[in-house]
Amino acid sequence: MRTRNGLRHVGGLATGPLAVTPSSEVWRRDNVVLYRYHGEERAGMVPIVLVMSLVTKPYVFDLRPGSSLVQDLLDAGHDVFLLDWGIPEPVDAHNGIDRYTDHYLPRAVEAAACVAQSADVTLFGYCMGALLALLSTAGNPQMPVRNIVALATPVKLRDLSPMTTMLAEGRLRPDDLVDETGNVPASLVMESLRIVKPTAPLATYSNLWQSLADDEALSAHNALVGWSNDHIPFPGTAFRQLATDYIAGGAPLGGTAPVGDRIVSLGDVRCPVLSVVGAKDHLVPPEASAPLAELLSNADLTTLVLPAGHAGLFIGRQARTKCVPSIIEWLAGLT
Repeated sequence: MRTRNGLRHVGGLATGPLAVTPSSEVWRRDNVVLYRYHGEERAGMVPIVLVMSLVTKPYVFDLRPGSSLVQDLLDAGHDVFLLDWGIPEPVDAHNGIDRYTDHYLPRAVEAAACVAQSADVTLFGYCMGALLALLSTAGNPQMPVRNIVALATPVKLRDLSPMTTMLAEGRLRPDDLVDETGNVPASLVMESLRIVKPTAPLATYSNLWQSLADDEALSAHNALVGWSNDHIPFPGTAFRQLATDYIAGGAPLGGTAPVGDRIVSLGDVRCPVLSVVGAKDHLVPPEASAPLAELLSNADLTTLVLPAGHAGLFIGRQARTKCVPSIIEWLAGLT
């Protein structure tokens, strides 16, 4: 079996169908699109809006049959929406962090609540998407947000990688990383994440060897690796702000963060928040999310630490049995 699958893998084994859960576009601004997934039953629970980071594609939420957070939430009776930032073009290079937190996110949330005929929504953010969700909620108290799920939230950004350390120390300038389009190219984003854990390729090969004995496991492995290498450009202005104000400037660790021309405090988040942390997360380690306990001083915060890596919080067999059921249980306890 391993020999056969090994030869098929070298020859370009398909991952199988990706992102197959049916959905419909319900709102759009510029390149940003809000989708609503089709579910047989909508149990009247608070709708969920999934929010991805700015540098990765959101189909990982619905990676493949049998490994889909979207399908798990639908099966639990939730009404699920996905906010897709799109792939930044040169025209998006001027987008600052406030464009996402104060323009796109509030309007998408209002659209989701309207379509679902609900008074409010659950914001479900992953990685930088979680930080954007928190900043948006803090800075826009009129947003109809009932609660927030924040997975692998990076709030202590300085030491996340060699690149962030060099940016914090001034050994690397933000403009050194921006290309002729005005954005940080996807290839550089991928390399910056890869150097966080130089042994990652070895672990990938080890996981591949284990997966070769099973067709399904091999397809799942290839799908996740494919997504992890499928990055998109980082909007230039947002990257400069992140590098200057958050990485070098230390926001939001002092309690506040610059967002556009104003200052936002995470202490203004006043709804229940579930912070999910991966004990084995090398991209956003637990210490990078730990300050949330102090920063979310007025929120009803629950912290869940699980023995998982960055994507393993909602992808893979362990996620199916531990993390995702825990999130669904927390959501059920709030209805």
